[in-house]
Amino acid sequence: MKKNNKLSQAGIGAAAAVLMGLSGASVAGGYLDTFNFTGQPAFEGFNTVELTPIFWDKRCANVEYTLDTILPNEGTDIEIDLESTRTALQSALNSWNVITTSFINMNITKVETLGNGNRGFDFINELTFETPETFTALASSPSTSLQADTQFNVGDDIDGDGDSDVYDPDVEGVNVCTDIDNDGDIEFPAGFYLAGTILDNDVQFNNRTVAWSLEASDETTADIEAIAVHEFGHSHGLSHASINVISGADGTGSTMFPFIDTGDAAAELATRTLHEDDISWSSYAYQEGTDDTGIAALQEDDEAFDEVYALLKGNITKPDGLPIAGASLQAVELGRLDMVQVEALSGSVRFVERIADGALFFANEEFAVADGDFEIPVKQGRYRILAQALDGSPVAASRVSSTASFGNRYSPDTFPEEYLSRGRQEGSIEVDPGRGQMVNARPGNDVEGLNVVINNERVLSSYDAVEFGGTSAVFGATDVVYATRFANADVLDLLATGASITSASILTNVFDESVVPRFKRVALATGKVDENGVAQINTQRPIRQQLDFIAQDADDTPFFFRGARSVGRVYQALLRRDPELDLFVIVEVDDNFETGPGGLPPLVAVDTNSEFGDSFLSLNGEGFAPINLNFAIQLRFTGE
Repeated sequence: MKKNNKLSQAGIGAAAAVLMGLSGASVAGGYLDTFNFTGQPAFEGFNTVELTPIFWDKRCANVEYTLDTILPNEGTDIEIDLESTRTALQSALNSWNVITTSFINMNITKVETLGNGNRGFDFINELTFETPETFTALASSPSTSLQADTQFNVGDDIDGDGDSDVYDPDVEGVNVCTDIDNDGDIEFPAGFYLAGTILDNDVQFNNRTVAWSLEASDETTADIEAIAVHEFGHSHGLSHASINVISGADGTGSTMFPFIDTGDAAAELATRTLHEDDISWSSYAYQEGTDDTGIAALQEDDEAFDEVYALLKGNITKPDGLPIAGASLQAVELGRLDMVQVEALSGSVRFVERIADGALFFANEEFAVADGDFEIPVKQGRYRILAQALDGSPVAASRVSSTASFGNRYSPDTFPEEYLSRGRQEGSIEVDPGRGQMVNARPGNDVEGLNVVINNERVLSSYDAVEFGGTSAVFGATDVVYATRFANADVLDLLATGASITSASILTNVFDESVVPRFKRVALATGKVDENGVAQINTQRPIRQQLDFIAQDADDTPFFFRGARSVGRVYQALLRRDPELDLFVIVEVDDNFETGPGGLPPLVAVDTNSEFGDSFLSLNGEGFAPINLNFAIQLRFTGE
């Protein structure tokens, strides 16, 4: 099992004393979101409620934090002093501040003994190592944001503490969110604020069950800076991402991936360092060069967003044409080792509010899923667009955003992974879903019409549910090869319907987060099971194979078959002639596998509870013996 500790999703709270008004359109992307009570009619007796991203208003984008004086590991022999804590946390904030295309600026401006207990809505942006007894995550970053477009007027007491939270910018001569009256909390300049505007953000670090460190290490202590960089991403509105293997040369993921391996120093150091996905979404939300004056105006070392980025735009739909909300669309940059650069989430989701009592309700799919649109901000390069479901491997939609979570109520929570194909080749029945269209991106030139239709697929599966991340059968062995049989009759039944055999999928895993899950080979081959139950597989002449197979971490990795129609035609005839001939998917472990501190090779997940008989294992170059578990391998077919 992984040694990952969970980083909790930033909480979204309702703001008090808001006025209803017209809302702006929701933007799909890598953002946390909240309800937007629009006040606009949906149908008789009901108003529309949208989900909208949360963000700091430009007047508040110089975010001021107060550091509590509670020390990490307080009262222990590894207690960390206050100055070192402040330095580590400010360094984490600076990771976001130094992005040249983003104007967000977050700083610790005060150090005070707060003693507030549980975090709350008080216009003090707190950083604290005080958490309630029930707190189990490493850390969290709850925000309170507006849930309707709102006019703030001078003297408004927004948080209900008897003190005004809004000042007159004309009188004070400034127009920023700051402690204008020196009473210890932040005041807002009077004016209009959009739904989603963050009013208060607190970041809390678990000091009860977590041992903190100032250095990344292979020990089980948690690196303060790594965890803080992640949480501060939530603090300015970013959601979790599902990128946990960047490329065939880098097994680490984006900073906003929701799990971290605190026993892998390389993984912790990688979390400290922003990936392009993190940089792109911070930049998209807080675009430099969009104003002539103020925080969004270009200053020394800044770069205008539209001079660095292009937007890849499109939508994703089901085979019946209905849009999908909450799908993952990844821009994979082409090169010797393809690199996952930026991930976007699709779609917009709506609810209805009963006017009579303010109760919220789910609506029918046609109304609720407004669209399946996406925009991916990317730098200059050549990309393919990879579409996949947030199905829990490696991240569930509920860990990403409300749009993803509620979108999966209507849209399929699992569908086949595929690349966007070119022109008319893109559709619900693709025989080559692994051959993606190449998209050229140039700064300032958006690319539109990148529309994905998910494949209509059927699956032959060797397992029901994964019980373990992988088998330990490889300890002390060489030439390890996993194999799964797909029976002659089952394959022929699907091919007879006109379906094309397009891919296999293997649920792969690594023990250490920094390791690339690389296998020596994956192949589709023919074979038979003899009277002793041993599989005789033609490994020397496979139907299709891929050497140096870069797999995924805690996810289904597709092995796409090129020339799927010809594969189906040839082997349909072959299987008919010999009813004892079966298809096998084999996965071969490299003897010189890369490893991290755990010392384990990449793994294939297993199911130990369902009926056995189709999984085989070869060790030390010997035959494929049956094994009493099921490897998590599937054979996939495209067709009606």
